Amino acid sequence: MSLLRLGVDPGGSSLKGFYTLDSFKPELILMEPEVATVPLESLSAYEESKIGQSNPENSAWIEYQGKYQAVGFLARKRFNADLQLQRRKFELALPKVLAMVGALADKHDLPNGSSVHLGILLPWGEYQDRALFQQLITTALANYTFKGREKSFSLDLFVCLPEGGGILTRGRAPGSSLKEQTIGVVMLGYRDTSILLIERGEMSRGKTEPLGFSKMVESVKNQTSGLNLERLTTAICKAGKNLSHKALAELASSLDLDYREHEISTIRKAVANSRQEYWMMLSNWLKLQIPRDVDEVILSGGTAYYFRSQLNNLLSFSNVNWCETLETQITNSFSQVDSKSLNYRLTDVYGLFFFLCGSGVRQNKGHTVGATHD
Repeated sequence: MSLLRLGVDPGGSSLKGFYTLDSFKPELILMEPEVATVPLESLSAYEESKIGQSNPENSAWIEYQGKYQAVGFLARKRFNADLQLQRRKFELALPKVLAMVGALADKHDLPNGSSVHLGILLPWGEYQDRALFQQLITTALANYTFKGREKSFSLDLFVCLPEGGGILTRGRAPGSSLKEQTIGVVMLGYRDTSILLIERGEMSRGKTEPLGFSKMVESVKNQTSGLNLERLTTAICKAGKNLSHKALAELASSLDLDYREHEISTIRKAVANSRQEYWMMLSNWLKLQIPRDVDEVILSGGTAYYFRSQLNNLLSFSNVNWCETLETQITNSFSQVDSKSLNYRLTDVYGLFFFLCGSGVRQNKGHTVGATHD
């Protein structure tokens, strides 16, 4: 029987996964995060009219229980889906996982009846729903369609970690002990900000707030005119802390030179104002959540990288761990990462993937491995 081991981060900025088939060779799969419910007629029209052949992850759609959904690039470009950030990740994770597994099955000729070991990251606020998600995804994987073709897989191992759990398992120095220390794990993503607190080896508390980078991007959008969120997010990141004129100029739409400069100036001012306002909200929240006596703070996520210098100053009372060894390992192993500056956004799901594989090894050796890991 074939085996697919897949670790998934159903993030708001991108859908990220590491996987391996029968032989252990980790590979990376990336998809856009959008999901759109669409009529079958629209999908049939798309299939009949398309010219050329894209990778299955870029043309993904599923049917489950009579509901048709486009996922990823197809949802974004063909059906103008938005990110639905107001919905819980838990709700959108099911079609995302079905689409990713379907795409991998098509790419690698994975036959129906194959075994799947699945790991997933959920925000702390949704981590309590992990048993329900396991039940739903087990049933769904057993009987759905991907691009009109029937798929059926057996979910034989399921691991769920709260966001930050992946870097906790693999982001610290080899041999480091958790049992005598207080560790804070901070994940700053596009949609959410999450914190985990580990005291003497046990997770004592966690918290998730919708304080991700999207808050800042929405604020910029509200102060400007006619800007697309996806392009705006990309330009803000490229502009960096010095608010590069060249990067922000890519957003200007006017052909008139004088008004174009006015437009760029307006965008630049909006980014500066929104960044200051967002950092104030974020830093105040972090001050309330991170105890002063914490021994180490592990940081990850694209938002963390954007505010790196400010976070170093804010957390100067503790040892700050940026998981640089893990980031370097990812960059050296996966060529597409460096060009997209993804290394600091993949550390959590990379750690989850190795934790999942280790759980499978323990299961095969006869140790008791629970279906859902706390």
